[in-house]
Amino acid sequence: MCTSDIFLALLAVLFPPIAVWIKRGICSLDSVLNILLCVLGYIPGLLHSWYIIAKYPEEDMDTYEVIPANEEGRSRENQTVTYYYVNQNPGGRMNYGGTQQSNNHDQQNQQQAPPAQSHEGQGSSQGGVPPTYEQAVEGDHKVQT
Repeated sequence: MCTSDIFLALLAVLFPPIAVWIKRGICSLDSVLNILLCVLGYIPGLLHSWYIIAKYPEEDMDTYEVIPANEEGRSRENQTVTYYYVNQNPGGRMNYGGTQQSNNHDQQNQQQAPPAQSHEGQGSSQGGVPPTYEQAVEGDHKVQT
């Protein structure tokens, strides 16, 4: 008995015809018989629904399907599997979507840039003009919308 049958048995305690409807269908002789037994009494309808659940169990889905031999008549048991590993970065260094040219360009910009001076806590009281949008995104290869 699988998990769905156990759930149906517990569901049958609440309303026995539901379990029979799920197993055998609404318009079946078992369904009509179960409804008549429930009208006669709760216990006969419950026992009948448990009988239907036990008589028609769900198929066990844990088993594997046997694969027949292929067209040449050889069995698939002796065949091997080949795995291919494709390394698209022969240098071993990750670029994360960037190109080698852009990395060299960034390194050149870093070498030419003067060392940054720390002006912590001074805010914008120096009177400097903020950079334009073009200057701010220069060297940024992301899509701007």
